Amino acid sequence: MKICICDEDSFFIREIRNRLLPFSTAEEGFQVSDFSSAQELIEYYRNGGSFDILFIDIEMNGINGIEAAEIIRALSPRTIIIFVSSLTDYIFDAFRIEALHFLVKPVRDREFEEVFDRALNKYRTVNASIILKWESTRNKIQIDKISFVEGYRRHLTVHTADVVYEAVGKISEMQDILSPHGFVRVHQGFIVNMNYIKSFKTDEVELTDGTRVPVSVRKRQDALKIYDNFIEKQVGEVYVI
Repeated sequence: MKICICDEDSFFIREIRNRLLPFSTAEEGFQVSDFSSAQELIEYYRNGGSFDILFIDIEMNGINGIEAAEIIRALSPRTIIIFVSSLTDYIFDAFRIEALHFLVKPVRDREFEEVFDRALNKYRTVNASIILKWESTRNKIQIDKISFVEGYRRHLTVHTADVVYEAVGKISEMQDILSPHGFVRVHQGFIVNMNYIKSFKTDEVELTDGTRVPVSVRKRQDALKIYDNFIEKQVGEVYVI
């Protein structure tokens, strides 16, 4: 896992490095880099580099952390961004950029641990994969690339943006695997990635690519509750009109 700390304060960089040490394990070691300039960090990304988790200060000379994060978000949507600043004026800007959190300096131990735990869980979720077996073929697929799954008896059809895969298995087994990763079962034969839902209607959900997946009467109420809870965790309080 690649982690970066971008801050002009070398003391603070050392502090974050020390806070990361207890989290590093033999199975999940960290490669930690640091930059004292947002411009240098941007150039690193523009040259093809990237980090899994980024701690970035806001108040820096030249390009500030908010401006840098906007550019980085466009270059690498998968980077998990955590702002760290003594100023709270930029909190709303931080969440507009879909930062994971805004840590206020001086950072408290407990808050850091909680936020970094969330970052690790998000990293693991985003990078989780599944192996689909079909005849003599084994396909390894990143779970967050799956938009929806169809199932009938022991035959599964797994849809991504680019490829449709066939697999052997029960849809109930697939549901157990995918539910912790933001999927909901909307029909006896369909599981949908909630990140791809554009609209949730009475008898169907429309996905961001225009695909329509049926919603059954039996599954609708529970599925809608799960979807509302999912949206609330993503964007805050949800108002239903």
